Amino acid sequence: MEDGQGQVELDARRELAAQLEQERADLQIEIDTFRQEYSARVGPAQADREALALHIAEYRLRNELIRLRGKALDAVRLEAEVDWQLRGRRAQFEGYRESVDQAGRATRAHRPEPDTATQLDLKALYRDLAKRAHPDLAAGDDDRSARGALMIEINQAYACFDLAALKAIAARLDASGPGTVAVAAERVRAEVERLDALIGSLRVEIAELNRSDWLAMKLDAALARSRGIDWFDRARREIEARAAQRRIELDHLIAEFRELVREAGLG
Repeated sequence: MEDGQGQVELDARRELAAQLEQERADLQIEIDTFRQEYSARVGPAQADREALALHIAEYRLRNELIRLRGKALDAVRLEAEVDWQLRGRRAQFEGYRESVDQAGRATRAHRPEPDTATQLDLKALYRDLAKRAHPDLAAGDDDRSARGALMIEINQAYACFDLAALKAIAARLDASGPGTVAVAAERVRAEVERLDALIGSLRVEIAELNRSDWLAMKLDAALARSRGIDWFDRARREIEARAAQRRIELDHLIAEFRELVREAGLG
């Protein structure tokens, strides 16, 4: 591979990798923004439904234990057994409830999207930084670690539409030396191979994001919006309707529990 031709191929791959990295980042931002809105608007209803499901599981277990052990149990041991058997599910539910609360706080603090000119500046600067900082282009472990930390910083700034932060990162890179430089002929082939691997992995990630359930729901929400339908409100009402059925089941289990407690003399 001649030096000039090799550098041309290398630059072309760098540009393609940066474009794909930006496409992946944009898709992930779209999905994360949708998930955040879903959690903020639909999440509370879903959390209530999950709380009902947890209470149903608790009372089913209480009733089963009383039937099996009867008077061998007392109230303290009964609750200790329920707590032990359902501790994982309770922890999972608390984690979900916290994520819903966080989404609500994040939505209230959400920054509006910038104007078109600023978005174009963001995209151009992001591509340039991705070419210069992507960890998969590192020459060694230390370089990969430094690039990885920097790429996280770049992605966070880009997701927040923070053009000033991206410019500050670019200035730091400029101060530390040239960004994209010509690579010696003997290293061209190795970097081309690394770029080809990166391009392949980015294409796989993009395909997976495009097939994700969250993106499908986002597209459904956009279609509903074009028809004047609030997709999030509809999803919330559907969940609340299903939750109403679970409340009936829970009330039945509570009544059954009270009767079992009375029969076993555990009251």
